[in-house]
Amino acid sequence: MYGLEVGLVLTLLVKAIWCQQWMRMALVTSNIYNRKFCDNFNFWTETQRQLCISYGDLIPKVASGAEVAYYECRHQFRWLRWNCTAQTDLKKTSLETTGSNLYPSLFGNRLVLESQEAAFVNALFSAGVAHSITTACSSNQMESCSCDRTSTGFDKDGSKWHRCSDNIEFGVNFAKQFIDSVELNWSLQRMYSSHARNLMNLHNNEVGRRAIVTNMWRKCTCHGVSGSCNTKVCSKEMPAFRFIGNFLKERFDSAIKVKLKYISTHQVLLPANKHSRPVTNLQLVYLNSSPLYCQATKGRRCRNKKDVSGSCKHMCCGRGHRTKERTVIKNCNCKFIWCCKVSCQKCRYKQKIHICK
Repeated sequence: MYGLEVGLVLTLLVKAIWCQQWMRMALVTSNIYNRKFCDNFNFWTETQRQLCISYGDLIPKVASGAEVAYYECRHQFRWLRWNCTAQTDLKKTSLETTGSNLYPSLFGNRLVLESQEAAFVNALFSAGVAHSITTACSSNQMESCSCDRTSTGFDKDGSKWHRCSDNIEFGVNFAKQFIDSVELNWSLQRMYSSHARNLMNLHNNEVGRRAIVTNMWRKCTCHGVSGSCNTKVCSKEMPAFRFIGNFLKERFDSAIKVKLKYISTHQVLLPANKHSRPVTNLQLVYLNSSPLYCQATKGRRCRNKKDVSGSCKHMCCGRGHRTKERTVIKNCNCKFIWCCKVSCQKCRYKQKIHICK
């Protein structure tokens, strides 16, 4: 009986780690691709492996999307206790060497998988892949996809649609297939996993993709003689990824705690607090409250100000902090030189920084 219990715990641990494995593509920089690479990624789902075989030129773009998402996560959480730090140093590897010889999880056990932070991470990485694939397709340099040519002719205001817009539909669909297959893939491990967590991850993955779709914007440029706007040519474009990061960080701050409930024969996630606002497809959800993450703040910078994000009082968990002085070099006394150059001097400044004990 004891052996069975240990086996069950190990199976649960494997599943908990496995569901994050594809995110380690954030460590990849090489554009090398071949069939052997697809087969060697032994932690991929069958859907991911087939996408790798069928759309080989896009797999490096998945890695780029994961990398962008990772660094955006670091930026958004830079003044929070848990700051998206990878399990190991982020050392660049090639696609051919990235695999089971590395840690199987980008964040290891530092990230609680049913927490608010996990909700943000899943949404951001889903958005990162969709954004990267869409950008690649819209460049018209990929074999597997191209820009969106469905918008043609003239709009109601008389403006003309450009023949190429960002192909958000392809990017979102590809990201959905690639990422959601982790939660939809049947395996022995899933027999012991939390179905509530699967639903949570699927929901937050979709929030990340919808964050891009709902914030697409119409970019127009004027054409005509001597700068006139006789013709206005427009296209649909994605916002910068920093905008998406800010958008999802706001959803993180207002994330809703949910629990698994039955409606008829269907399992759904509903707010754990009956007085909570309803869950929408642009609202992040989580199952369990976050830990304090105090162990992650030793040696981290903090702000010696009250009531601000990253304050030493909050960040250091009562352990206190030390202050040291360093010299920084910044541009100063900048002048505009006609035409068209900016000339700056280099000035040295003393700066105090505060470190958690």
